[in-house]
Formats: sequence, structure tokens, C-alpha cells
Amino acid sequence: MSNDIIVFTLHKSASIFLNNQCQVLSKLSNINYYTPSRTNTEWNARSVLVDKDLWLNNHGCFAPIRFFVEVPQLEDYEIILHLRDPRDALVSMFYSYCYIHRGELEKGTGYRREVAEEGIDAFVLGMCSDKSLKYKGDYGTGGHLLDLIGNFPKRYQDYIDNLIGKPNVVLLKYEEMVSDYPSWLEKFIKPFPIENKERVRQELVALSPTFFPERSKDVMTHRRHITPGDHKDKLKQETIEQLNEIFVSTLDVLDYQ
Repeated sequence: MSNDIIVFTLHKSASIFLNNQCQVLSKLSNINYYTPSRTNTEWNARSVLVDKDLWLNNHGCFAPIRFFVEVPQLEDYEIILHLRDPRDALVSMFYSYCYIHRGELEKGTGYRREVAEEGIDAFVLGMCSDKSLKYKGDYGTGGHLLDLIGNFPKRYQDYIDNLIGKPNVVLLKYEEMVSDYPSWLEKFIKPFPIENKERVRQELVALSPTFFPERSKDVMTHRRHITPGDHKDKLKQETIEQLNEIFVSTLDVLDYQ
């Protein structure tokens, strides 16, 4: 096994936080760091999907990759797969799309306002169907890549079909990250070739209150919780039942109720 690391995740699963963690850990490991989160580089979200030479010609840590990619020689990488309950991720996605993320339109205007007026239940179900094509812009949904990565349920299924259960893949969860960061970090840091991992882990744990401040309200005004189970408060029961049916295999494999 090489020191090449890939961190796969999904939109609205703390991917920006993963980006920050991986930058720090890559620097401490003295390995290169490549991320599609940076703008104006060859490592943009579309290129990592279609340009195999990017993977063959570079070595280090690649994160966060928010969709499955058929990376050449994938079995040679150490892989972290970091996932979140899809129902909570969809709720977070609604608030990002309508109110929080920057984009071509100001929050609460134009088609972003129209989506907000249609309501969260229509949005989360739309993101799980062919109707996801109707949502313009991106705003943290991956919408600009729908032709390559598909709708939200497909993205989870791609991970289940291609990564889960492989010997070089470690499955981690968003829920453990926010509820027991020290335990999550111990697993997350393992693939990085850092000399004194325990010291680094302790230093990051000491900073964790700044990572996960206690709050019941997002600083961007609209209510959005980082704790698990948000969908139970935000969605109608009939919507939750439809999502449970849509994600039945995903919820089972990932051990979500």
C-alpha cells in the first residue's frame, strides 16, 4: 500500500471541514494535497471524473471527493469513505440551496426563492428523482455534475457498489464526527504517515470546541442543525416515509434507522 490517500464523501457531509483537516494532516505528513475545493486549478470537480492522467501522474492526499470516481488502480490507495444520513444531508442541502451558499443569484431571490416557496419537502424529494435536473445553479448540491454523478440516491449507491467492504476502505460517519470527534479522528488520521500521530490527535482534539460550537441556530440566520436526526424536525412524516423507501438499501447497509 502506498501513501496515496483518497477521502470520498458527499455534498452536505462536512466536506469543507474534511478539506481543512486533510490540508493540515497532509502538511504534517509531508505529502502533496490535491482538492477540487480550490478554484482555478486543474483539480476541478469535473476533471477528477474524466481525466485519468490527473490520478496517474500525481501522488499524495486527494480530498474531499464528493462522488465516486473510477480512479485507475483504486485498490492501491488508502481510502476513507465519510458519509452522513442521506435524509439529514438533503435537509442541509435545502438550506444551502435557498439561503446560505454563494452563487450566481443572491440568496432568497429568483429561482432560489421559488424553491424556498415550494418548500423543503418538495426539494428533498426532487433531489432524489429526475426532477433534480430542474434545480438551476449548484449551491452545494453537485448540480453542475448531474450528467456525470446522477441524483443523490445514485451517489450513495455508487459508493455501496464500489467501495464499501473493500479491504483498503475505511467507512466513517458524520454522526460520529460531531458526537465523538476524538474517536472519529483516531480512525481518520490513521492512513496519514505522521510521525507522532497521538500528539497530533491530542492537539486537534483540544481545538475541537472551535470546530463544533454548541448552537441551535446557524450563524447564517436560517435554522440548520449539525446534530444527527434533523430531518425528523424539518420534514413531514409522509416525506420521511418516502425517503425511507428511496434509501432503503442505503439506510440498511450504513446502519441508519
